[in-house]
Amino acid sequence: AIAIVVIAVAALYSMGVFSPSSSTVACSPCFSNFAFVDYSNGTLVLRNGARDINITSVTPAGVVVNDTLGDCALNSLCEANKKIVLTNISTTGDVDITITYKDILSGLTHTDEATIHN
Repeated sequence: AIAIVVIAVAALYSMGVFSPSSSTVACSPCFSNFAFVDYSNGTLVLRNGARDINITSVTPAGVVVNDTLGDCALNSLCEANKKIVLTNISTTGDVDITITYKDILSGLTHTDEATIHN
């Protein structure tokens, strides 16, 4: 019986059950109107939702809507389901990001927020 317990514990240990997880959540809370795709080294990749929008601003200052890496640019049409890439995000500490955009169909302005955890 002791041998069975030792074998079971060894098997659980080899599967990593007793090791703390090294993965971290990139954003929490994440955006509610954009799908999180990836975050690495100050570059955040999102996917636009089901509506065409126009991104009018992003804060904090210095964060760029990078249209060379993504499908969308600041102050221009960002079609539904297109990739939005934000660059120049600080890589130290938590960063609160706010995206303000206008829904093309309704004409209404919306704000969406997320906190990036570095």
